[in-house]
Order: sequence, then C-alpha cells, then structure tokens
Amino acid sequence: MREYKFKRGFKPANERLEELIEKYFGNYEIKEGFYIARFGAIEELKLKIDNKVLLVESRTNPKVSNEVAAKTLKTYNKFLEELTGYTAKERQKMLKKSIEGK
Repeated sequence: MREYKFKRGFKPANERLEELIEKYFGNYEIKEGFYIARFGAIEELKLKIDNKVLLVESRTNPKVSNEVAAKTLKTYNKFLEELTGYTAKERQKMLKKSIEGK
C-alpha cells in the first residue's frame, strides 16, 4: 500500500476524493472503507484518506497495449497531482527519500 502526503493548501477530504475519482476515472464503489475505481489498465484502484494521508493500492493488467498503459499512467498522475498537490517528479523524490531513510 502506497502512502501520499498532501501539500499545504490541499485538503485531505473524502468529498474532494470522490469528486476527483469521478472526474478522472468515472464511477466508483465503496467497499470496506475504500473507494474502488477502475480505469484503462487499472483493474482495481483502492483509495482511502486516513490520518491526512492518501492510501493507495492498485492492481493492473499487464496485457494491455502500450497506448492504453500510457494513457492510464498519465491520467493517474494528473489525478494524484490535483488531489495531493505534488507532481509525479516530487512524489518520486519523496519515495526515494523514504526508501533511503529506512
């Protein structure tokens, strides 16, 4: 499970999460406290805001075309950036720091 922090000024609220899931992935369902969405190469995307942190778990289909995979990744990155305030590059930097710190 991945954890994403929110940049100052970006509110970690379920209302925003629901709004952005609908904007980027279409509809969703709620199971066991997680928002479940499906889009492109993503077979299941589980999302939850817990203690001001976004928790994400995904399962993807490796057999999709490169075009579908690229579009899925682009959409997913736009979604995360609009929700958390951090770009893909900033998130990658934070991930590297957290791995090096362990």
